[in-house]
This record gives sequence, C-alpha cells and structure tokens, in this order.
Amino acid sequence: MKAFYSIKHTKNILIFVFIIFNLSFTNQKSWELKKATDGIFVYTRHQPTSDIKEVKCNTNFNATLKSLVAFIKDISAHPQYIYRCKSSFITMNLNDSELYYYHETAAPWPVENRYGIIYYKITQNSKTKVVTVKSNGVLGMFAKQENMVEVPSLNAYWIFTPKPDGTVDGEYYIHLNPGGNIPSWMINLFVVDGPYNTILKMKELLKNEKYQHLKVDFIKN
Repeated sequence: MKAFYSIKHTKNILIFVFIIFNLSFTNQKSWELKKATDGIFVYTRHQPTSDIKEVKCNTNFNATLKSLVAFIKDISAHPQYIYRCKSSFITMNLNDSELYYYHETAAPWPVENRYGIIYYKITQNSKTKVVTVKSNGVLGMFAKQENMVEVPSLNAYWIFTPKPDGTVDGEYYIHLNPGGNIPSWMINLFVVDGPYNTILKMKELLKNEKYQHLKVDFIKN
C-alpha cells in the first residue's frame, strides 16, 4: 500500500513539474506584436529575470550581406541612424570581426545621458551564410563620465539571413537596462521606439549608392 502511494505521489510530482516547466517555457517564448509599419515588425516579451521587456524586430533589407555588415560595422556612422546616438567610436579593434566601442545615448531632459562600452562580434555560418552580430555591454572599461550614467546591462544581436532574391532578412533582439532611477514600467513604455526608429533609418540609408557598394572581405554573400 505504501509502495503504491509512493509511486502515485511521485507521478503527481512529475506531472506538476512538467506543467510548471511548460508554463515557464511558454511564457519565455510568448512574443507580443507591438508595431507593424514600413515592413518592420516589433515584438516585446516579459523577461523572467527582469522587469524590463525584451524586444525583437523582423524586417527585410534590400542589400547584400557584404554591404549590410560593412554598413553596421562602420561604428563612426552610428549617430546617423541609431536612435538618439550622440557619439560612437572604436576603443579597441581586436580583428576584422571583433572590437570594443564607446556609445553615448542622448536622453531627454532632465534624464542624464547614458554611455557604455560595447563588445561587438560578427560571425558567419560557412554553410548557410547566415551572419550573427552580437553586442554586449562591458562595465568598467571606460573612465567615469560626469553627469552621465553608465549602462549596467545591454545584450543584443542581429541575425542576417540571405534570401534567393538577393535581399537579406534581419532579425534583431535587444534587452537593455539603462540604469539610473527610471522605473521599469516607464522604460517599457518606450522600448519599441528605439529599435523601430533605428531600423527605419537603416533601411533609408541603405538605399544610398554609397552604402550599396560597401563591402567586407570576410563575409560571403
């Protein structure tokens, strides 16, 4: 009788654990569409370890992989299209596909500007030609800036997938904690604006002949 109870009890526990695991997995994968304009689709979802939402964007670029990677690798040009980017420059160039760069974001008054060092790495799958560009914030690699807040956490990445028609599908993910005393509910009101406006400007600039002919040798179309 005790053995039967033990087996039944263990079975119930396993079922419970299975249900909780699946609910947790589903919650982590549940993206909610927030904006679909100009061929740009922006989604958000709750993070299990943060009150700030993660963002995902999908779009298609009328550009080759070589020119698209060359475009985003031009760090000095980031203020031209990255939302509210005030300044951006390379601090350490490791090789053709890895570097560290400084990034400053202009915040609306009276909020202080944000700054940080970002580690940038570009990789390409030799078989599928899919390119991944990872960006991770690194603390303490730059002198403390007066009247600014160092961004405590930034994790983002691009996935560029070449299409048979010569265009590239882009998928972008970002989870950012801007730091300071801004409440998470207020940050969540604006998490869609930055990625959307950045990608919109990217698509506009990529139409210029100058950017269509940019290339990087280590990327294969």
